[in-house]
Amino acid sequence: MKYADEYIGRIMCFLFGKAKAQQAAYPHDPANILFIKFWGMGSIILTSPAVNMVKQNYPAAKLHYLSFESNREVLTVIGNVDNIITIKLSNPVTFFVDTIKLIKSLRKTNFDLVYDFEFFTYYSALINRFIKPKYSTGFDNKKNKRGRLFTHTVEFNDHIHTRDNFLNLVKIVSPLKANGLPKGMWEIQKGFLFKETTISAVTSPYIVINPNASKMAYERRLPAEYFVKLIDALSADGKFEIILTGSSEEINYVSAIHDKLRSKVNITNLAGKLSVNELFSLIAGTECLITNDSGPLHIATALNKPVVAFFGPESPVRYGPLSPQKLVFYRSLECSPCMSVSNSKTVNCIYSEPKCMTGFDVEEIINKIDKFMEKL
Repeated sequence: MKYADEYIGRIMCFLFGKAKAQQAAYPHDPANILFIKFWGMGSIILTSPAVNMVKQNYPAAKLHYLSFESNREVLTVIGNVDNIITIKLSNPVTFFVDTIKLIKSLRKTNFDLVYDFEFFTYYSALINRFIKPKYSTGFDNKKNKRGRLFTHTVEFNDHIHTRDNFLNLVKIVSPLKANGLPKGMWEIQKGFLFKETTISAVTSPYIVINPNASKMAYERRLPAEYFVKLIDALSADGKFEIILTGSSEEINYVSAIHDKLRSKVNITNLAGKLSVNELFSLIAGTECLITNDSGPLHIATALNKPVVAFFGPESPVRYGPLSPQKLVFYRSLECSPCMSVSNSKTVNCIYSEPKCMTGFDVEEIINKIDKFMEKL
């Protein structure tokens, strides 16, 4: 999909793009506003403060959010828009046909404003162009000309957090009424509950450990053997129960870590057993989340939970935890970060293995986490 977006999208942008419209005044009372973000559960969570800022400033507007069907549950849990619109990822022909149907449906709404939270993809920018909103805003990297498809653009700043880039995007059209971050910045629904899972019986304090990273970049994983040593150390005194998490695609990977532990007492493997709703609930009750750079990190941020995070190919400046209590491990090698929004979040490792993740001293990690946990 990255290649299709880059090459087919570039041609379509040339054919259907037009010079950016004059920066006309933004409507004072928009009736329908559309937010677009397809990729990354973590990034979708990071759009929440921006969505909430728009919501607080224009309470009469109906807010719509367009994403992939796989993200419907996380958007439902966040619960800060009126209408969730999705499209399914399928084979190229079906996806193309569904996209045409989607555009026809969206055009009937007559959107006053579209905020495209995607970084530099042509797909989202072209959807914006074809549904013909009165005003639209998106990121422009001054290279791929996608900015021609919007009436307003803002340059993505690589040196600030992604959440703040999203906030800048919604501020660019006009000065919003609220100053600073909106009250109730994350506005996560509090009604999520566990279904029948083994965690429902846990009553003692627990730590959630997420040893995974999505298939977008497996190089973001701290080596599995490091997690084995870390879990063995944390479970030795029996102070906390430990819960392992992972998606259905990561069951085997997490199970292999679980199988190598010295003791399985007070350790529960829930990889592949939790819905997004249940994952939010699990993290809401944890004493601390220990994770690679991935979606659960941003769930913990949104729920204001302590976080221990490992970074390598990506920069914690852009995607690090925003929780008040956090511990970040980042080696900051001369080649780091090698993945960014400018290269479609693709790891370009110059070594046979990602030394930014394999070069940590596991004993140092354990000692620093022990000290961090003592302060909680």
